[in-house]
Amino acid sequence: MLRRYGPGPHYVRMNVLLEYGNPESQRSIVFELAPLELMPHSIHTFLSQITEGYWKRGTPAFAINAEHVLQACPHPCLDSVSLGGDMVGDPYADMRSRGVATVSYQEYSPRYPHEKYTIGYAGQPLSGPEFYINLLDNSLDHGSLQDRKMKMGREYDEWVRQTFDGVDDDDIDQQPYPCFGKVVEGFESVDLMAEGMTRASLPDAEYSETDLNLLLRPIAIVELEIIDQYVPKKNRGASATDEL
Repeated sequence: MLRRYGPGPHYVRMNVLLEYGNPESQRSIVFELAPLELMPHSIHTFLSQITEGYWKRGTPAFAINAEHVLQACPHPCLDSVSLGGDMVGDPYADMRSRGVATVSYQEYSPRYPHEKYTIGYAGQPLSGPEFYINLLDNSLDHGSLQDRKMKMGREYDEWVRQTFDGVDDDDIDQQPYPCFGKVVEGFESVDLMAEGMTRASLPDAEYSETDLNLLLRPIAIVELEIIDQYVPKKNRGASATDEL
């Protein structure tokens, strides 16, 4: 990790099309990844996916708006049956063969919780390759059970009683999702993306067998690229700003 990507901090620029197929709607969002000592495995997995082109080739996109998260998937996810396409089988078979599809374990740090505008890997038991942007503070539901106990305090016992009536506390299994970065530029673009209509808005939504959180118009990801030397927007000159 250190030899290939350095000690950090690591920054990634994501270019998206707010209107599918309209180049003039392109916007940039910048992620600052978590401190390397907190989430080294997840950061290495994410940067490796980018380096190997999985977030550039084909049609990667934000395909799900679940109100609490916006979820992105690499190509060819839009062709898969689960997202309304006709492709059967594992869409990420090639990524798995290269060892970059998922994390090897559910890495998590309580010092880097799932707060609003952070990013995390989706899916369990091993998360990835799809990732999401938290649209609100999801630290209770996406963090560890120990985190929940500490944050809820006395309310924790009542939550257990209402959610897991009759289940012993030791038998509750809440595995955390890796949280490994946060938005530092492009907040307005994220908010606009979150306004995307989903299948839940369709008149016959209650009879649909597809995921109602699927966006009617996926938000295309043009590319994700690693920024070698990131300069915060407030410190840039006019010419540097124009380039973005």
